[in-house]
Amino acid sequence: MLDVSENVKGKRYKQLIDLLSKHCNRFAFVENRQMMEIEEERLAYVDILIADIEEHLIKRKIQREWETTRLGEGTAYVYCFQLNNATREFLKERSHSLFGWNGLELPEDLMFYQDDQCILAGCSHEGYFMVDETIWNNFLLK
Repeated sequence: MLDVSENVKGKRYKQLIDLLSKHCNRFAFVENRQMMEIEEERLAYVDILIADIEEHLIKRKIQREWETTRLGEGTAYVYCFQLNNATREFLKERSHSLFGWNGLELPEDLMFYQDDQCILAGCSHEGYFMVDETIWNNFLLK
């Protein structure tokens, strides 16, 4: 995996999501419970946000760690979805950049997988993402 500190934006962000959808079968994002003022309200907000793709939700799990983060204390909700045409469009419509997934209006730490192998994992608040080298090289050639 390569570490990249470029915020992929606009048309390139949409192209990256399209490329990832060809090589991945699921994606995930995180809602950090430590960042929630009122947990019930934030979870209700996320429920509204994902209403159009809820049927593609695989699981919502409470975790202490994920690809880019290990919490010393506290936990987060990690939402995992099937990556398909509907969820690909959701990702492209909801944000215009990879680092737009930052825990404010949108959840944070967008991640993409092929089965159990992570292909891309973002850490927006730290300003970097990790990506499979072959996928990144293919993206750069487009």
